[in-house]
Amino acid sequence: MNKRVWTVILLGVLLISSVLAGCGNNKESSSSGSASEGGSGEKVKISYLDPLPSNERTELMKQLIQKFEEQNQNITVEYMSVPWEEANKKWMTMGAAKILPDVISVDDTSLAGMSAAGYLQSLQPYYDKWDQVANLTEATKQARNKYKNEVYAIPDAFLLQGLFIQSSWFKEKSLPETIDTWADYFSLAEKLTDESQGRYGISFRGGANGIIRAMEYVMAATHSDSWFDKEGKAILYKPEAKEAFKKFYDLYLNGYAPKESVNWGFNEMVQGFMNGQAGILNQTPEVIAVAEKNMQPGSWNVVPMPKSDDGKRYIFWGFTAAYAMSSNSEHKDEAWKFIEFLSSPENNLEYSKKNSSIPIYAENLKDPFFSTGPISGYAGSMADTNIVFAGPPSHLTKLGEFTGTYALEETQKYMTGNQSLDDTVTRLADWLTKEQTEYLKENPQP
Repeated sequence: MNKRVWTVILLGVLLISSVLAGCGNNKESSSSGSASEGGSGEKVKISYLDPLPSNERTELMKQLIQKFEEQNQNITVEYMSVPWEEANKKWMTMGAAKILPDVISVDDTSLAGMSAAGYLQSLQPYYDKWDQVANLTEATKQARNKYKNEVYAIPDAFLLQGLFIQSSWFKEKSLPETIDTWADYFSLAEKLTDESQGRYGISFRGGANGIIRAMEYVMAATHSDSWFDKEGKAILYKPEAKEAFKKFYDLYLNGYAPKESVNWGFNEMVQGFMNGQAGILNQTPEVIAVAEKNMQPGSWNVVPMPKSDDGKRYIFWGFTAAYAMSSNSEHKDEAWKFIEFLSSPENNLEYSKKNSSIPIYAENLKDPFFSTGPISGYAGSMADTNIVFAGPPSHLTKLGEFTGTYALEETQKYMTGNQSLDDTVTRLADWLTKEQTEYLKENPQP
């Protein structure tokens, strides 16, 4: 790594340290009692880092924090946030500097890496005593929230992909408001594009984590539920996978997405759909609440993800951002109490409804909210026998680095004409295969 990069990293650590100085030492009294164990009035401050800030979500999280503080008057919670596209870098930098907030929301592509680095605290001792474990859905119990068979995070809610569509555009062109197959998806991307009106078929994610959307199609095209074959080699080495990769990125290269979407992340691609730049948005159900607030009723809809040519829907699903605890927290009992509060059935139902996501409790799924409107398709999809739950290899400790940095740089080189298709696919496949090979050496499969 060159001197300039080290200088940037050092400056970043120093900046974060100055902003968050004292996060790991937030005791406000010298009293020895533990708040979560009914101590004698010790005042404790803990910090919480949210990687999914939006007006709606931030307001909700602050309301929940206020309710928690009212119920636990000896604990205060400092709320802070970081944009999703910067989250993995921020987590790893803060973890290395031992200034990670007491509680963070983390996704499953970063959990293994942070756990392996020693930045996260195992929640297994707390989980074993938690009185809600028996009430969790089976999906929650089997979630990718574990490292070396121990629970390291409690899922906040579940999301899976769906396609938001500009219904009015479809009606103008007398097109049925369905996207049944991937062939339909690519065809509609072209039909809905009209550069003279500033309209494009796809709200494309060229920024951080965009590779996940590309691999979703690659998996569907190759009928694979993994990024690797049985020998541990990346499926991108396969000719049919390379062709699928090309077809997906041709959506951008052929002009069916806004030119600036080469840099779009979550917020930008959602905004690109909301403001009428793009006709189709591949996103998760929490965007429903944003669409309902910002778009005219009847002007949009949500349809299921397209089927592959084998009749199955290959969809990435998982928790949105599970609650984890920093290993450097000096207030672990209080941090768990906050996680336990956020994860209660009452608060999980409120959180899931306001974020339009799938709750972690079976009883909560019985709420009428999940059987009507756009969310009903998502909820019903969880039981669809034609769905293959296919997602990124969250067991790889460097997956967050791959999706957020390495793959971002490689795909953008390709999209800007600075690197060939062959070189791009090979470099991505080589990186993934190296990491998978090392993983399999340490974790032999039966």
